[in-house]
Order: sequence, then C-alpha cells, then structure tokens
Amino acid sequence: MKKLLLGFGLATAAAYVLRYRLVAPQPHPSWEETDNDPEDLTRDLAQRAREAEGAQASEESETTTS
Repeated sequence: MKKLLLGFGLATAAAYVLRYRLVAPQPHPSWEETDNDPEDLTRDLAQRAREAEGAQASEESETTTS
C-alpha cells in the first residue's frame, strides 16, 4: 500500500512539474489593453465632472434669463 501511495505521489508530482515546465506562461495584460487603466479612469471622471458643471452652468444661465 505504501508503494502504491508513493508511486501515486511521485506520478502526481512529475505531472505538475511537466505541466509547469511545458505550458507557456500566460501573459499579463498591460493597462492599455484593459478598461481598468487608472489614468483613463481619472480622465474620464474629470471629463464627466466638467460636462456636469457645463450643463449646470447652462441651466443656471437659462433660468436667470427667463
């Protein structure tokens, strides 16, 4: 029984080693290839804030001229 378990353990270890050695590493996406680029998020938020301020300013100017 011990030999069977030892053989199974060695075969499993060998399979993991072969898998680790033979499989190409997965590339990590760069920030440019994702939607999570911190610079894009801050620019997007800043643009939204400017648009909201512009819309608010135009609404205020419409109400004061009416």
